[in-house]
Parts: sequence; structure tokens; C-alpha cells
Amino acid sequence: MNITTEPESPGEPGIATTRPLPNLLAQGFQLAWRNWPFVIWAYAVNLVFGLLAGIPFAAGLASYLDHSLAAQKIAGTVDLTYLGELALHLRDTSFFPVAVHTAGWLNLLQLLVLFVLFVGTVFVYVAAEPPRLSVLLRGGVAYFWRFVRAGILVGCIAGLILGILFAARAALLARASRVYVDRTMFYYTAISGAVIVLVALLLRLWYDLVEVYVVRNAMDGERRAHLALLPALKLLGRYFFRTVGSFLLVGLAGVSALAFCLYLWKEFVPAHQVWIACLLAQVGLFLLLASRFWQRGLEATLVMSADPPIMAAEETAAMEVEEEDIPEMAGVAGLPGLSEPTLRELVAKLRTEPWANPEAAPKLPAAPAIDAAPGPTPSPAAQPIRGNEPVSPFERHAAKFPLGGLSPEKEPDPPFDRPKSADDKDRPPSPPRTGKPLA
Repeated sequence: MNITTEPESPGEPGIATTRPLPNLLAQGFQLAWRNWPFVIWAYAVNLVFGLLAGIPFAAGLASYLDHSLAAQKIAGTVDLTYLGELALHLRDTSFFPVAVHTAGWLNLLQLLVLFVLFVGTVFVYVAAEPPRLSVLLRGGVAYFWRFVRAGILVGCIAGLILGILFAARAALLARASRVYVDRTMFYYTAISGAVIVLVALLLRLWYDLVEVYVVRNAMDGERRAHLALLPALKLLGRYFFRTVGSFLLVGLAGVSALAFCLYLWKEFVPAHQVWIACLLAQVGLFLLLASRFWQRGLEATLVMSADPPIMAAEETAAMEVEEEDIPEMAGVAGLPGLSEPTLRELVAKLRTEPWANPEAAPKLPAAPAIDAAPGPTPSPAAQPIRGNEPVSPFERHAAKFPLGGLSPEKEPDPPFDRPKSADDKDRPPSPPRTGKPLA
């Protein structure tokens, strides 16, 4: 499958690049694995808030779990019958409404913190920033309100669609109940409910792609969140089966891991081994959370591969040009004491010397002997692209797009050690030195 970038407007020339769409499952897993600390931090937030919300429940349930004959059925094994009976007893107590109220406020705060973490995660996935907590929080705060505005727009559209589906399902079941009973009625109920769940998952996938597009558009200087809705929907429709299949497969893997841990808890863990049961449950929840980060990774891979930013697409097109197709300019390749000319040197020479006089090469002043150690190694962003080495799009544009899509400040050219004399006024300026240091 090939990808070709299209022009933004009829008068703007497009950048024709032909690149295969990568394996979404493999690349998404690699992206999530590369940023594995995010899963640990998100799990730690869930665990801390879960313990805080469980303290009031533990205090109120102590009398039932310490002195009840059914305590082993409640704490040791998962028995829905005894859990339902316990819920009936708790309705008549006074601590239950207080505990639920406290847990509700803690859950709201937990969702806010997790939203910031997931916003920062999407930023790091798209911008290829290092997996640090400071970068995660910085990206989460910077893009917070953009994601909120996009969430409100998608929520309104999703609420309208799901409302229509629920109304149609209620009318269908009401009409079917007059004719069908037992098994046939169960099929109507189950199939209609599965269709609504599938549509809800598609809307969730669309919102995930919108979040990725919000960060991707910021790299091109576009800060309006509503402009990410239509491109995300078009991309989802263009690669529908591949994207939806990968999304559902990863989600089913996480749910299956949690179900398997609960099965081991119910079938093989004795009733008195509460710590082993708790450990199995936490392992299942951790794997379910990790699958969510895997989904975010494959979504970021899809957007950045199928519809990269303008600057990243220009870099990709430049890398696909063969070295022999670039015309070699006379007078530059033979500069003494320098390495092979780079693109920056060619541009500098064009600025200082017209095309009409290609033979006159600028005479460089004699550089003094360097006895000390060579200077600092230039950053990866300043190093020239050599040949057609395979570079990941995330690694290629990581150092070029800071937070918010602003252009990085240009580094000043290194000054010459030799002071200028009166004879140097008539000489043309020398091109900047970006090659190897002089011997």
C-alpha cells in the first residue's frame, strides 16, 4: 500500500512521495514499548486513587468480612450471589452513601489526572520527545484545552448518533416483543446491543485520531481543534478495515488478559490466599492499561505515516532523491581542508556568488593550527542527511518541532578565531563551516 501526499490547495504544488504504510500493530507496539514509563505512571495513578477510594469501603465492610460465614465467598473467590446479598445489606447502612460520595470526587480527580497524562502521551508519541515526566506534563498542560474542545465537539456528535441508535433499538425491541419470545427475542436484544457497542467503539477510535491530528496540526502552526475532525474521519474511512481491525484486536487482547487473570483467580487460587488473588487482579488491570497505550501507538503511527506534517513530508521527499541526481557545482567540491559539500554549504555559496561566475571560488583565509581538542559535536538536527539511510519519521522530526509547533531558534554561526584585517574587506564572505574540523 502506497501513500502519496496531496497539495493543500490547487495553486500549491504537492509533494509526491511513495512510501509503504508500516505494520500498525508492530510499529504501535514498538512505540508503546519505547515509552514504557508512561504505562507505569498511569498504573501508579490508578493504584493510588483506588487505594484512597477503597479506604472508606474497607472500614465499612470490616464487620461483614471479619465475622461473616460468607466472607470467604466474598473476599477469596468471585461469587456474584454473595456479592449481591452484601450489596442489599449495605443499602441500609449509613456509611455507604458517604463512601460513594467520597469515591465519586476521587474518581473525578483521577480522570482529570489521567486525561493530562494521556494528552502528554499523545504529544510524545507524535513529536518523538524523550519519555520523561517533565515532557509528559508539559505536553499535557499545553494541549489540554485543545483536547477538551475536540472532546466536546466529538461528544456532541457521538451523543446525537448514539441517541438515534438507542431510540431505534428501543422501537425495534418493543415491536419484536409483540411477536417473538425466548430465544428469538434474545437474539434481537443481543445483536442490537452489539451494533451499538461497535458504533461506540468506532466513535472512540475517531476521537483518538482527532487527538493525534490536534498535535500533528500544531506542527504546521494550526491551533484550531475543530479542523482535526474532518481529516481524522477521512483517514479512518480510507484505512477503515486495517485501522479498525488493529484497534479491536489490541483491545480484545487486553480484555482477554484481564479475563484470563480473573479465571485463574476463581479456579486455582484458594479462598485464604487473598494476596495472590489481589496480585492476579492487578496484573490483569496492568495488561488492560498497556493495551490502551498500544492502541494510542498504532493510531499515532497511522497518522504520521499516512498524513505526515508538511515539514516531515518535505524531508521524506528530499531523502528519496538520489545523490547522483543532484547537480554538482564547480568550485565547491574542491575546497581545501573541508569535507564533501553539504546542502547548507551549497546554499551559502549561491548567496555569495552568482551563477554567471561559477569558476571563481572564494578564497578561504588560512586557519591557524588547532592544538586543543576539537569542539563539541554538532547536534543530530544539524548533521547532514547522508544517502538513503532509513530514518524513522518520529526520529527525523523530533528535534525540529518543539512544543506548540513553533520554529526553533537558529543557532548563531561560530565566529572565526582570526581577526579581520584591512585586506579582508574586499574578499567575499566565507561559507559557514559545517564539515570536519581542520587538521
